[in-house]
Amino acid sequence: MLSELSLTILCENRAVNPELVAEQGLSIMVTTPEGKILFDTGQTGTLLHNANKLKVNLKQVKKVVLSHGHFAVTGGLRHLLAEVKPLEVYSHPNLFNKKYKMMDNERVEIGVAWEKAELEKMGAKFILKTHPKEIIKDVWISGEIPRLTGYEYIEETYQERVLESFIHDQLHDDMALIVNTVKGLIILLGCGHAGPVNTIKHAMRITGNSKVHAVVGGMHLQHAPEDKIDQITYHLIQLNPDYVIPLHCCGFRCINQLYNLLRERVLLYNVGDTFTLN
Repeated sequence: MLSELSLTILCENRAVNPELVAEQGLSIMVTTPEGKILFDTGQTGTLLHNANKLKVNLKQVKKVVLSHGHFAVTGGLRHLLAEVKPLEVYSHPNLFNKKYKMMDNERVEIGVAWEKAELEKMGAKFILKTHPKEIIKDVWISGEIPRLTGYEYIEETYQERVLESFIHDQLHDDMALIVNTVKGLIILLGCGHAGPVNTIKHAMRITGNSKVHAVVGGMHLQHAPEDKIDQITYHLIQLNPDYVIPLHCCGFRCINQLYNLLRERVLLYNVGDTFTLN
């Protein structure tokens, strides 16, 4: 179990420091004694700007984890590869599926903006897994997350193209990063499409550790109905995390509800903030 760890928010929807840039996206630098991992890459090249201002050396990164195949978390990869290469990129085999969302009766493409071959030519080595994998000591990618709760459903507005048909995208590519520490599990969510409760329970099964120290990232509840927010927040607090750091797509109603229930255990982070294990 790791006894040292820091998480630095490089991309996020909120920024307070005027030198840093916010965007609808997520990227977190994970620093451990065994090495640095970049979890998601944001939507644009904002990652590079913020890292430079924060004096975070991206050239020390050798591994990137992409939580799923939407542009808000994958769009920065090409910009990163222009500066840092080679990179091992961990994700799911469905990463490059053609993904869409119905918005105002219009089908809008929301997937990875570049072809796999183009990114490989730039220096990406893709390692695409459906099962959990320990990528450095005590740090795991979750693989596919079993959907066991009825309330953590994927909206039918999400679609993917299979041959010439458009089907409901269940986002099987949604993955988390799991860190096993002396204080409990730290679980990083990109957008949390599989559901934070499903994800946490999956992390417990992988590691054999039922203590949750921190849940960090998006939960895709920004536009969710009240009953979905109620169910998820209720069941999340039953898992008794020491801290919840809601980011990116959690939305005000979710954050407000979590704060009302957990108070000082909810940390409101912005671009540039760092969470440390100690």
